[in-house]
Amino acid sequence: MLPLDDPRWPDLDHRGWSAGRGGPDAPFVPDELRQLRADPTDRGRFSDLWPYLCSEGTAWPAAYAAVPHLVDIARQLPAAGRDEYLIVVGLVATCSGGYGQTSDGLPDDITTAYRHALPEALALLAETLAGARHDETTTRYLLSAVAALKGHPELAEVLDDLDTVECPACGEPVFDGSDDADPDDETADQPLG
Repeated sequence: MLPLDDPRWPDLDHRGWSAGRGGPDAPFVPDELRQLRADPTDRGRFSDLWPYLCSEGTAWPAAYAAVPHLVDIARQLPAAGRDEYLIVVGLVATCSGGYGQTSDGLPDDITTAYRHALPEALALLAETLAGARHDETTTRYLLSAVAALKGHPELAEVLDDLDTVECPACGEPVFDGSDDADPDDETADQPLG
């Protein structure tokens, strides 16, 4: 795992960050990871960070260095609190193409740590799916992450984009999430028991 104080972090591009320079709103990934390690329940911070690592079908080099940290942070949380971290790890794997693929030119130690984190993330996903209640949409994204971490990025994409797929016969969405749990239901993301 790349230490958060490693001098190579500025050279790992992400959305809004290239060649060691970031735009005015671009986060410095190791600083954000450090904050998330201190408070892994800070969903706002994580929600602000992850699109800089992986979005629009692209996993940037910083994402591969961040994944081992995200898995480690997820491991600290109870099953009901780690969904988002694991979904993003799955998204990085999906956007990478084949299982364990990384950006060209990524240093070997970062690639190795990333590849080592993937089976750990899969084990946490299994525990998360079995140990907490989830609405249909969250379950779909978790299953998408499972597919990616089992080496099936095309299936992961289908599951991820299921709400945009229309029935060819009737034109209705194949999945609309209308059966999701009531957002006021406090038991929706609670541990099973």
